[in-house]
Amino acid sequence: MASDATVDVPDAGAPPERKDAVASIAGQIRYLSSGDRAQLRRIYLTGRHEADGIVIGLMHGAGVTAPSTPAAFAPWRLLAHCAALLSGTGAKQSHATGRRLGSALQAIGLSENRLLRLLSAQGAGLDSQVTRVFRMLAQRGDGPVNLRTLFDLVGNDPDKAEAARIRIAQDYYAATAAADKGDVE
Repeated sequence: MASDATVDVPDAGAPPERKDAVASIAGQIRYLSSGDRAQLRRIYLTGRHEADGIVIGLMHGAGVTAPSTPAAFAPWRLLAHCAALLSGTGAKQSHATGRRLGSALQAIGLSENRLLRLLSAQGAGLDSQVTRVFRMLAQRGDGPVNLRTLFDLVGNDPDKAEAARIRIAQDYYAATAAADKGDVE
């Protein structure tokens, strides 16, 4: 399944280990050439998918077989795009397991209205909202974030997508409450 971002990685004579494909792809982004990172950052601006070969190379490096359908490939393309946005021109790390997406969105001042648009969007509208939000994160220089939540949100598993929506909202509102409490004291 395309949304299962943990894959078995065989090693000669060793039992298979689990490799986090999301972390692997995000980690590879910073080592790409500046031209390839730029192509990934522009992939949704141009509407052309000239950088799909780069995404497939990243997936191969992560041990993920490239999906055969466009719908199964789309979450991987969006993941690579968002990781490239956060990596920026300075080739910074874009993924941090401990940095929750909802908290990061609250930290950059994302409005509750924009959050609700992100969490209620589906299909192409979701892709648009995600790219908008990640551009905001990149412009504020407020990365890295946990990209696993992003992948679950945009992936092809409806249960994981719903769990990601709830996790983002919980983290956003918890960070808002903590910030409000800090302002009062």
